[in-house]
Amino acid sequence: MKTLRQLVYNILVESTHRCVDGSIVHVDSVECYDDVCARIEDASHIRDQKTRGTASRAYYNGILSDLRKEKRRLMKIHTKENRRSK
Repeated sequence: MKTLRQLVYNILVESTHRCVDGSIVHVDSVECYDDVCARIEDASHIRDQKTRGTASRAYYNGILSDLRKEKRRLMKIHTKENRRSK
């Protein structure tokens, strides 16, 4: 019984995304895409305030890289859905 609960919990946690406002949405939803875009804008703004060559700027570059990968993944999903609906 414990392993079944753990399996269900893992499935639910892996398929959700917590937005900046605290709401929980599905990981492939449009709301998730919008949140990732907002996070990219925020991280870019903060990164641009850091001096070039600093560890802080490199840290934000890493975060931006991961966020952009997620944005590309979500874009692929939503452009396929738009093509199917036409």
